[in-house]
Amino acid sequence: MTTRGRRERMRAQMSAEVRSAARRIIANEGVDALTLSAIARDVGVTPAALYHHFEDGLPEIVYRVAEDIVDELVQDLQSAAASHPRDNFAMRLVEPVRALRNWAISHKPEFNLLFGAPSAAAGDAHGELTSAWVRRLAAVWGPIFVELWTQRPYPVLAEDKMDPRLRQQMRDYRTDTGVDLPPGALVVMLSCWRSIYGQVALEVFAHFAPLFSDQEPMFELLMYDLMRGMGLEEQYQPPVR
Repeated sequence: MTTRGRRERMRAQMSAEVRSAARRIIANEGVDALTLSAIARDVGVTPAALYHHFEDGLPEIVYRVAEDIVDELVQDLQSAAASHPRDNFAMRLVEPVRALRNWAISHKPEFNLLFGAPSAAAGDAHGELTSAWVRRLAAVWGPIFVELWTQRPYPVLAEDKMDPRLRQQMRDYRTDTGVDLPPGALVVMLSCWRSIYGQVALEVFAHFAPLFSDQEPMFELLMYDLMRGMGLEEQYQPPVR
């Protein structure tokens, strides 16, 4: 192996070790505990040495860790969707949502990093981080909605009845994500996501505790209602016990 090849391999290994250390700190102590000193201590280097691998320092590390988390999450969500036949649109939409909920409950600090309030550790990278995972999640559900719209169009608000600002936002979202749906169909898709995020966030951040110790029934009722709104209630299947 050449000197250059060996150096690149060592850099890649160090980068992986730094990201793993940062993720351990986030999982065990929360993103607010993430500092260059804490990461360096875990890896066994000086904080200054981290800049040789991450020129922008802590925000870049946070961004790369978030990429790793999203990569794994998206793979799990896509696998969940693929576990049902292509013509069962309801379960191809619902199953990855269930997977997201289960992941969020068991990975609360990581959920907080991606979906919670901006963290000081992410700094200016937070906006870019959020835009990146929004596009990645659109790639999970977007193609299913496009296929559904092609085969079984669901009720939508006519474009001429939409607030012009909303119509333009949907067009911008379509351009940014590549989800090729008319504005009204995108409103339905994003309204579903808004409801899902609200339900999951309430559970993860324990806003209903201790009134509801088991929130799965409310979650499943939401899934059924969303599918019913798109005319897919006959395809909905309750979770296997």
